[in-house]
Amino acid sequence: MKRSFSLYMLVIAIYFTAGCAMSQKDLVKQTSAPEVIRIGGGDAALTEVITPVKETFEEENPSLRLVAIQSKPGTELADLDSGALDAVVSTLDLEAFLKRAAENETPMDGEAFREVPVGTNETVVFLNHGVKIKKLTKKQLKAIFAGKITNWRKFGGPNRRIVVVWSPAADGENDAFVRKVMEGEEVVSTFLPVANVEEMRAKVLETPGAIGIGPSVLVSRGVRVPGSLTVASSVVLITKGEPSPKVRKLLDLIKDVAFLR
Repeated sequence: MKRSFSLYMLVIAIYFTAGCAMSQKDLVKQTSAPEVIRIGGGDAALTEVITPVKETFEEENPSLRLVAIQSKPGTELADLDSGALDAVVSTLDLEAFLKRAAENETPMDGEAFREVPVGTNETVVFLNHGVKIKKLTKKQLKAIFAGKITNWRKFGGPNRRIVVVWSPAADGENDAFVRKVMEGEEVVSTFLPVANVEEMRAKVLETPGAIGIGPSVLVSRGVRVPGSLTVASSVVLITKGEPSPKVRKLLDLIKDVAFLR
């Protein structure tokens, strides 16, 4: 009888130990840190493509975390090559990045990278609410951003100094604006610098006489958008080699969101 009782207790102990081991295993699974996907690129492209899908992506893929990193212009391909980034999104295409890398004396093999179109960035003009101007032509915008005209009175607006707000970090968006609107002419050197397009919107809102450019997704109450031309640029996602499975999941979601729009 004693022997039977001892055997019974041994069986219970084995099951209990196994149960504890399983629980610890499950706990490790639950508390393990999610794998990070690092997406670099220009500020406007990140705002247009990555920010809108971040929350949904992480909800659908709880083991992954999506991190957007504002890249320093000229370092994008090097960061991809080293593995510091999993992908880059930009309104600049791969050819432009390769040219930039060569100019910085860090040439890259174009065959090592892949490029996938993921959307369109629409750049619009942002005005402070005190500038009651309904429309600005391409010629007028060029004169404003080049610093050739410095008072809104010239365009039928208030007698107030024009303040150009500019985000150097949005290099891809800036490049398209300079090519298509400024026709290669440089932006006035006395612009009011901001760190990103979100800060650009806030600064235009709070600064009398201010004007800036930014992605149309940032248009919100309180910001005036005159009936001016819209600069549309394709947004691409660049990877080293074929997109990894985790980046492929992101691409699939971006395509779904684009279709729903």
